Amino acid sequence: MSIYPNTLEPLLGPNIQSLSVEMDEKFPPLNPHPKEELASIMYKAGQRSVVEWYQERIDNEGTSSTIE
Repeated sequence: MSIYPNTLEPLLGPNIQSLSVEMDEKFPPLNPHPKEELASIMYKAGQRSVVEWYQERIDNEGTSSTIE
């Protein structure tokens, strides 16, 4: 019997890569509309900055573990 990674997610939680993909889909890079309110643009930009920080952190962890 094979166990697929996505069947373990309810038990173990999401893995790093699937969480990164999900965050990228949920909070994509934004192209603000000129009529959009500044507060809305800033809120969405803040969400996106967290996604970018998370992805950068994952990339840095991946490269630092191969360097050591």
